[in-house]
Amino acid sequence: MMLSCEKQNFKIIGETEEFTIKSLIINDDYPIFVYFPTNYDPNVPNQLIIGLDGEFRFDEIASIISEKSQNRTLPPSIFIAIGNSEERSRDYTPTVYEYGEGGAENFYSFIKDELIPELESRYYIDTNNNKTLVGNSFGGLFTHYAMFQNRNANPFNKFVSTGCSYWFDSGVIFDYEENYSKQHTDLEVKYYSGMGTLEGGVNLASFEEMTERLKNRSYSHFNMKTELVKKHGHSGATTIGFKKGLDYVFEN
Repeated sequence: MMLSCEKQNFKIIGETEEFTIKSLIINDDYPIFVYFPTNYDPNVPNQLIIGLDGEFRFDEIASIISEKSQNRTLPPSIFIAIGNSEERSRDYTPTVYEYGEGGAENFYSFIKDELIPELESRYYIDTNNNKTLVGNSFGGLFTHYAMFQNRNANPFNKFVSTGCSYWFDSGVIFDYEENYSKQHTDLEVKYYSGMGTLEGGVNLASFEEMTERLKNRSYSHFNMKTELVKKHGHSGATTIGFKKGLDYVFEN
């Protein structure tokens, strides 16, 4: 069904559908929200863009992709958002901590070994490891976690993070970054990270530290853009960061 409507002030033009997938890895069900922008082409391999926090972020990200497809600044694509957001403290966190259950390893395996094969069986998706992952807050934390996984088996090469929860478990995500650097000589990805200037001291300092760390690695094929979203806090910077991030990772 075609639609052109406002959902919470987000304009989406295209088609949508929804299905549920059972994860045997996690033993849980995930609603999958699917958006076909106007440039989706069932006859060519489309780019796959995956967003987290599907119940909260689907309309928001779909509206950005809708605009980009209308402006012809996006290749033929399909966007899906993963639901079951009430389990985000389990699925998006890399370690067991006061505010998380450390399920990121299983969730990453679910995406890589269960969800993506299911999507490739349903839709015409480019099977190369060139997919895009988009996340905010704990979703941004998971986006970084996924970026620091082994490159050969990683389905993603484009990462968009906003308001990453760098503070989680005393900055444990920096350990994942360091471990990656010890095992790899390159990081062949496009990476965008945004942070609102009103986020607060710990997150702003951590944002700057991650930026400097990645700059200093001198990876040959690493493309990075990080920026502060002025006069915005944790929630306010999200839509701006998502748009800027998708603009960056898909620019020619």
